[in-house]
Amino acid sequence: MSPRRDLSGIVQPGRGLGARLMSDGAVAERLEELAGFSIVPGTLNVRLPRSLERSPSWRYVPAAEIKPDWEAQTGQVGYFLAPVTIAGRYRGLAFQAVEPGERGYPPDQIELFCEIHLRGELGLADGDPIAVWLDEA
Repeated sequence: MSPRRDLSGIVQPGRGLGARLMSDGAVAERLEELAGFSIVPGTLNVRLPRSLERSPSWRYVPAAEIKPDWEAQTGQVGYFLAPVTIAGRYRGLAFQAVEPGERGYPPDQIELFCEIHLRGELGLADGDPIAVWLDEA
C-alpha cells in the first residue's frame, strides 16, 4: 500500500471561476483526461494548515497543454496536479495554479476537482473542514 499524505484543510469561498472556465467543452474534456475520470464543473478551494510542500506525486502541466491560448485567457502559466481521495471515498484531483512568479496564489491553498459536487453532496459551507488524502507514488 502506498503511503498517504494528509492534505486536509478548511473550505474557502470561491469565485465561480472554475465553473466558468470549465464551461469551455475542450477545457473540461482535457481536465477529465488528466484526472482519469468524469469531473463536476467547478472547484472547491481548500486552505491548508501550512504551505503546501509538493512531492514527486505532483505533476506539472503547462497551461498550453490545457488549451493553446489558456495562459492568455487565465494569466496562469501552468498547474501542479495530484490525484487525491476526498472524504474517504471520492476521487479527486488537487491542483495549484502557477501564475508568473506565482504571485497572488496562496502557498497554503489547493483547489479540488471531484467526481461529485462536493458542497452539495457533503453539505459543505465555507469554514468547514474537509478530509483530503494524497496517495504518494
